[in-house]
Amino acid sequence: MTDLKPGQLVRSLAGRDKGKHYLVLKELDDKYVLLVDGRRRSVTRPKKKNKVHLQHYERRAEFEVPFDPDKLTDNQVIDFLKKLVPITGGSEEEV
Repeated sequence: MTDLKPGQLVRSLAGRDKGKHYLVLKELDDKYVLLVDGRRRSVTRPKKKNKVHLQHYERRAEFEVPFDPDKLTDNQVIDFLKKLVPITGGSEEEV
């Protein structure tokens, strides 16, 4: 299983949220992670997702201080996603 670090950019490969980008908030165990996007999945209501259903990128959010999920805000998540999401062709999914 792939180790996903907090702040790492991922994209959902399965489910209703297929194609959406998220930041990893926390790794729960070797199978599941908690994901946030700052809008539908806020820091206070993260999404639990199986790692098998995620495409991970090497890009990570750069935090100025050691990562503390309790101090992360939804606006920060939105800003990080805008900087990290790859631009593809002519149409980019709204982050």
